[in-house]
Amino acid sequence: MRERADEVERAVLALLDRRGPTPIDEILAGVDGHPIEIEHACSRLQRAGELRSRSCGVYARPTSHEGHPPMDRH
Repeated sequence: MRERADEVERAVLALLDRRGPTPIDEILAGVDGHPIEIEHACSRLQRAGELRSRSCGVYARPTSHEGHPPMDRH
């Protein structure tokens, strides 16, 4: 089960690395998985400091990640 969660988290981070700040509805459309599963992944990543929530449900990588390859998540 944790393997699937890691897979979803990596997909969210990869999408944000490609697109930059992205609304949650576009993340849900761009990542393979159930919407609740993806929202939970975003919450875990936010708690871990891997992404931040901007106004109106827009997620982004912290500025320290901009221009850098994504961190290896397990």
